[in-house]
Amino acid sequence: MGSLSQRSSIVDLNMHAKESVWSLGLARATHLDRIQDGISIDPLFPLQKLHAFDGFAAADPFAMQVDGTWYVFFEMLRRSASAVIAVASSRDLTHWEMLGVCLAAPHHLSFPFVFEHGGERYMMPESKSARRVDLYRAIEFPMRWERCATLIRGRYMDATLIEQSGRFWMHAGWHSYWLCLFSAPHPLGPWRRHWLPFARLYNKSNVRPAGRPIQVDGKWIRFVQDNHQGYGKQVQALEITCMNSWWYSERPWLDRPILAPAGEGWRKERMHHIDPHGLGHEWLAWVDGCN
Repeated sequence: MGSLSQRSSIVDLNMHAKESVWSLGLARATHLDRIQDGISIDPLFPLQKLHAFDGFAAADPFAMQVDGTWYVFFEMLRRSASAVIAVASSRDLTHWEMLGVCLAAPHHLSFPFVFEHGGERYMMPESKSARRVDLYRAIEFPMRWERCATLIRGRYMDATLIEQSGRFWMHAGWHSYWLCLFSAPHPLGPWRRHWLPFARLYNKSNVRPAGRPIQVDGKWIRFVQDNHQGYGKQVQALEITCMNSWWYSERPWLDRPILAPAGEGWRKERMHHIDPHGLGHEWLAWVDGCN
């Protein structure tokens, strides 16, 4: 979701049990472009599982498989304090155990982008209200993390990484609907901003990051929030057509949203995040939705 401190209307809705709340779901399909058709009828787990940890809603899921177990990290909204990062686990993708809060800070945390590199496991959550993008390393996976670097400073949101030809690229939202691009030789940096002031200019429909970029048939696909009908309405998929030191461009990958609300159930009103994983024979995608 990014920092919800500037989306008080959404928080106000979620603070009332009978109003709209965000939940997590799982989708399965043989082709990523049809992932919408495989979204689970029920959410990943009932939100009551969050109550023991003072939580009432979940969003921004990012998954990682370790030793045959899937772990999903997500933003957990709390009634008494700022949002934190929580984690749940499953071996069969059906029964999920809530492990609890794995990362908390004095400021709001969200969008816990997790990845592996060089035998280490990292998390890059959004810390926009602290005006920085921090990187954490797992000390005791999945519950203990330490901050190992501040990658960039500023009010950036929903940052993601891509590794291409031995170089890392970071997409980061700025003031919601502008996109900045950075590059580095290693996830720890040093990070350098692209010479273009903005990789993408202001646009509510297809700029702000909405999950993990992924390669499909050799093409990098980036997922973006489509907010032109209201915040978090649906998700579009873009193909990155050029990304180098001199230029950046992208174009629609599909002629329709890759995720859209269902009109009923746990994702009745909105969907705004996707974390896809290709397993060879099928695609899994962790998503969120609002009823």
